[in-house]
Amino acid sequence: MDGRPIRKTFTAKTRTAVGAKLDAAKAAIEQGLDIPDNRTTIADFTTWWLDNVLPGEGLAPKTERWYSDILTSYVVPAVGHRKLTGPKALTPADVETMTANLDREGYSHRVADASRTALGKVLRAAEQRGLVGRNVARLAKAPRDRGKVRKVKAYTAPEVRTILDALDGTRWHPVVVVGVTTGLRPGELLALHWPDVHLEGHEPHVSVRHAITHMGGAGLKAPKRERSYRTVPLPPEAVAALKAWRKAQAAERLRAGELWTALWPHLVFTNEVGEPHRVDTFRHNLGRAVTGTHPHRLRHSYATHLLEAGAPIHHVAELLGDSVATVEQTYSHVLRAKHEVAAIASGLVSS
Repeated sequence: MDGRPIRKTFTAKTRTAVGAKLDAAKAAIEQGLDIPDNRTTIADFTTWWLDNVLPGEGLAPKTERWYSDILTSYVVPAVGHRKLTGPKALTPADVETMTANLDREGYSHRVADASRTALGKVLRAAEQRGLVGRNVARLAKAPRDRGKVRKVKAYTAPEVRTILDALDGTRWHPVVVVGVTTGLRPGELLALHWPDVHLEGHEPHVSVRHAITHMGGAGLKAPKRERSYRTVPLPPEAVAALKAWRKAQAAERLRAGELWTALWPHLVFTNEVGEPHRVDTFRHNLGRAVTGTHPHRLRHSYATHLLEAGAPIHHVAELLGDSVATVEQTYSHVLRAKHEVAAIASGLVSS
């Protein structure tokens, strides 16, 4: 800056319109904001945000892609034509219309809510840079949940046995045994390292410290949340499966010789040359063994059977690495209904 005043010219079809632009500029300056540029659309600013701001947010690659997908697939098509400022600026009503239309078109509540959240993050950057005076996405009402509870399908004991029989003798057999008896997320399961697996002593257990990722090549990332760092006990069946797999893996390593990768020296579940598995490879092999089988249902089965057996919900949440609220919402069909609890409580005073 050389100290000279910056001049800006406003043009419009009428004197009244020019005056409105001038008033808006004065108001922005008084609030410490930049002079509004009525030409910048939500689509323009979103593209700039994706290219210049999102990469510096320190998010996991998968999360970055999530923001990009939500914004480009749902937000920009709906409100991208609106402007950041001016007579055609985006309003809270526009955001509410966007989420309502997504609901009407059959998209889930999660998609509608994610669209509002992602737009709010973009507009927060505009707000921080003085380009807008308020974040209209956060002022808009959150989309209403249609009340549809996601049904979580758990495997019964016979169904688990069918899956294990179909996988007997394959490298996926121990993966399923450990998965269904620990409730680890598929990415956590495939990221286990032998130093995190404790098979000896009176309390065998695994320590969850990583999750596998294949965004930009195989690698490790932090678990989903801070609470996801946890210790999960191993039942005898899982201990036996892991001990047998450790021997089988050692034999594979000898056969592979120099072909065995040195990049993953302590990984538990590997392919024939010591490389990590992709989660979608896990899913594909389960589905090929028994149609409809999915890795996440192993986790759901673990949680469901613990809750049905009367395990305290806070213990189950701790073992899953989830919050109690998440477990209550996800497994509400397993928990006793409130009227049942009231009936039990009435027994304390009834004769």
